[in-house]
Amino acid sequence: MAGAMTAGAAPVAGTGLGTVRKYAGFSWIAVRQGLADRGALLGRLGFFAVILLIFSKLWEVVGERGALPGVSVRDLLWYLAITEWVMLSLPWIHLHIEADVRGGDIAYRLPRPISYLGGRLAESAGDFLLRALTLGAAGAGLAAWMVGGLPDDPRGLLLAIPLGLMAGWVGLCFHAVIGLCAVWLQDCMPVYWIWQKLAFILGGLLLPLEIYPAWLREIALWTPFSALMYGPGRMAFGWQPEVAAVVAGKLLLWSVVSGGLLLWVYSRALRDLDVNGG
Repeated sequence: MAGAMTAGAAPVAGTGLGTVRKYAGFSWIAVRQGLADRGALLGRLGFFAVILLIFSKLWEVVGERGALPGVSVRDLLWYLAITEWVMLSLPWIHLHIEADVRGGDIAYRLPRPISYLGGRLAESAGDFLLRALTLGAAGAGLAAWMVGGLPDDPRGLLLAIPLGLMAGWVGLCFHAVIGLCAVWLQDCMPVYWIWQKLAFILGGLLLPLEIYPAWLREIALWTPFSALMYGPGRMAFGWQPEVAAVVAGKLLLWSVVSGGLLLWVYSRALRDLDVNGG
């Protein structure tokens, strides 16, 4: 078993074109599996529709009370559509990693020439792109139908798309870290629940941060959650290239932080698996 751990100890196995193609193969397989599982795909679309329908009523109240001067109810619903799009597009990579750890499958995957972590990230990236495409198209159609059109300044949507994709990658890295916690906790869901609740509140999933008290808004802006959801979501309020550039910079920063944290946790997990015999 120790030899197996050593063989898979490198976080990224190889950087050549052949390795890139293999990782792309993992992503493509995940896309094909996602397309084949139509029930899950339709379930996600239905859940997205229910969320938008329920909270569109909340936005009517918020908009009528003038909680955000200069922002229409239409823009608020589009904000929700974007933040929910990012959240719902993220696959549950943490549960896949947890299942590999608890079932012992990780010991058999590590000796492969492809990094276990890289393979899981590639699979989840393919799944994320499929979800982002389908949920994005469906969410845009639903939001336009519910409020009778596009945001007041629809050009902001062009900025929201790349920011949402960047946010998805950062989210995948953090979720992978959560999954690796199963090496020590066996069950990573308590960690995920904490992460999820913080994302709901500090990420501005349902309410833009402008509505928050000043002290809570300041805390949120120092966390990755605001960049992951509030950052792309606020593009629904109009064409803001300068703001989008700042959000992109924050996402790049959190990408480095989450990637570094992931590699560190992964190396610690490999070491502990080696010591404990898998």
